[in-house]
Amino acid sequence: WYFRYSLSHIPGPPVDNFWTGNRPTLGKYKSKNTFLDMFVEWTDKYGRNVLFWVDIAPFMLVCDPQLLHSITSDVTQFIKVDGLPNRCLYGQKIVGTSSILSSNGVQWALKRKVMIQFFAKSNMRQLFGSCFTHMQGSELARWRKVISSGRTVDLHDQLAITFASFLDVFGLQEFYPPEKIANNVWRILEAIPKALFDRYNFMFSQEKTEVIEEIQQMRHDLTTLVYKKTEEHRYADNGEEPRADDFLGQLFRANTTRDGVSPQILSDIVELVVDDLMTVFLVMDNMVKQLSVLFIFLEKEPEAQRKLMEELQTEDVQTYEDLQKLVYTEKCILEAMRMGPALLRGTRTALRTETGMIGPYKMTVDSMRIHFSGYVMQMDPSLWEEPRKFKPERWSEDFTPAPFSYMPFWAGQRGCLGKHFAMMLMKITLSVLGKNFDFKQAFDPKKPPTINQNLAVMRIINNVTVDIKPI
Repeated sequence: WYFRYSLSHIPGPPVDNFWTGNRPTLGKYKSKNTFLDMFVEWTDKYGRNVLFWVDIAPFMLVCDPQLLHSITSDVTQFIKVDGLPNRCLYGQKIVGTSSILSSNGVQWALKRKVMIQFFAKSNMRQLFGSCFTHMQGSELARWRKVISSGRTVDLHDQLAITFASFLDVFGLQEFYPPEKIANNVWRILEAIPKALFDRYNFMFSQEKTEVIEEIQQMRHDLTTLVYKKTEEHRYADNGEEPRADDFLGQLFRANTTRDGVSPQILSDIVELVVDDLMTVFLVMDNMVKQLSVLFIFLEKEPEAQRKLMEELQTEDVQTYEDLQKLVYTEKCILEAMRMGPALLRGTRTALRTETGMIGPYKMTVDSMRIHFSGYVMQMDPSLWEEPRKFKPERWSEDFTPAPFSYMPFWAGQRGCLGKHFAMMLMKITLSVLGKNFDFKQAFDPKKPPTINQNLAVMRIINNVTVDIKPI
C-alpha cells in the first residue's frame, strides 16, 4: 500500500484491484483493438502524463512535449529496454542488444557518429540516382508483370518487395531476392507479438520452429556475405575512410570500435555488422506500412487521393531536386505519419537519479518503465485541429507543429538516422508508381484494413487490396 501511495501524486486512472492494477481495463481495450484510444481517453481525463499499474508494477505514459524533450535528450536516465522479443526470440538472436537501434551508452554513440554520414541529408543527392534508376527500371518492370496476371493486388505485400529491393543500395545485391527478404521480414514481425502476448502457446508451435530456423539461416548467409565483402574491399586492412555512400564500409568502421576498445577478432566485428543489417531489414518495413496506411486513409478522402494522383501523374521527377515538386505528396505522407505513425508507442526504462525526479514528479522507485506514444499526442485536439480527420492541407508552409508534438521519426539524440533516406524512398516510390499506374482501393467491406493498436510498432490487420490500372 505504501508503494502505491508513494506514487499517488502522479495522476492516473484508479486500479481495478490491488493485485492486477489496471490490467483488466488494458485487456478490455486490447480485445476491441482500441488500446491506444484508451490512452487518448486517459490523457484527456487525467492529463498528458498518466500513471497506471500492470499487476503491482508502475508504468508511466508520457505525452507531455516538455517531458518528452527530457526523455529524448537524456540518454543516461532514460535508456533503451533490452528484454524485447525483436532483440532475441526464444534464445535466437535477431538484432541483439548491440545494434545501432538497440544499443546504449558509448557503443551507441560511436556507431551513430559514424553512420550519420551515410544518412545525412547532404548524401541523399548521391543516393538518389541509384535508387531512382532501380525503381524506374527493374522494379517498375516487376510491377507491370504483377498486374499483367491480375490487377487486384495486396498493396502492402507488393510494397514490401519494392522496399526490400532497395537494399541493393546497401551493397547487398548478392543476398536473397527481394521476395524472400520481404517474406522473411514479414514472418519475423508476425512472430514477435505472438512471442510477447501468447508466449507459451507459440513456444511449442511449428511456426516458431520454422521462424527460428529462417532467422538462423538468414544470419548465417549474411555473415558469409559480409566476410566476402570485407575481403573484396579490404575493410579490415586499409586505414582509409570509406566513401560516404559505401554503406557496408561505413558499417564496418562503425563497429570497429566498441566501448572505446577495438575488437581483436574479425568475427566479433562481422557479427555486429550482421546485427545492424538485420535491424535495417526490419526498419525498412516501416516505409511499407507508412505508404500502405496512406492508402487506407485516402479511401475515405477521395478528393485528397485525386489531388495526390494528379500531382504524381503531372510532375516529372528525374533528379533529387525534382522531388521538391511533390508538394502535395509530401503533405499526404506527413499526414499519414501523423494519423498512423510506424512507431505507435515506444518504451524506455527511467532510472532514478540524484534528484529523484522524472520531470515534475518525484520518483520513489529505482526504475520505472516509461511509455510514450506519437499516436496519442497526434490525436490531441489541443495540439491538432480535427485530429481524427485526414487533412493533408494542414501542412501548409506557415504551419509548424508544437515542439515534440509530432515525432514520426522520434526526436533528440535517438532520432531516426534514416529519416531523410526514408522520405526520399517513399517519394521516389510514389512518383514512379503514380506516373505509371492508377490506384483504386478495393478493400473487403467485411474485413477492411486497419491499424493494430495493440502493438508498439504498427502492423496492419487485413489486406490493403487495390485495383491497379496502367496509365
